[in-house]
Amino acid sequence: MLRDSEMLVAAAQKLKDYEIKSTPQRQVILAYLMKSKTHPSIETIYKYLKKNDFNVSLATVYNTLQLFEQKKLVIEVAVDKTGHMRYDYFDNPHYHMICVNCGKIEDVFDDAYRQFEKTAALDTGYKVFGSQYEVLGLCPACQRKEDKISNRN
Repeated sequence: MLRDSEMLVAAAQKLKDYEIKSTPQRQVILAYLMKSKTHPSIETIYKYLKKNDFNVSLATVYNTLQLFEQKKLVIEVAVDKTGHMRYDYFDNPHYHMICVNCGKIEDVFDDAYRQFEKTAALDTGYKVFGSQYEVLGLCPACQRKEDKISNRN
């Protein structure tokens, strides 16, 4: 996936668009985030890169994600069960469904939640730069597990 030249070119262009100096490490980290649907942690990204023979340190992954977050290219989504923050490439605004049991995170692409920003700005006079919206619940797989347990009792 990360040796795909088209994806690396797209990542390099995105870095340029966000006025971030393009380095091979930043390109490959961003390319991974652009392709990932799992909302990975820093550790997950690092392990994936090392497994695929990319020479990058854990500190580089951490610092790169901090830079991407400052530039609003990625967002922090939620802390997983091991206490690690999860990240999401945020090119196309969306909100998240998060399972409180297993930690699964799903993207929901529906701009209706953006109306909350407009309402908040009108009600308070704030200039809104963005927002994050997360819906907590129980995913279908965890619901099935819960149903099986309750049916046994």
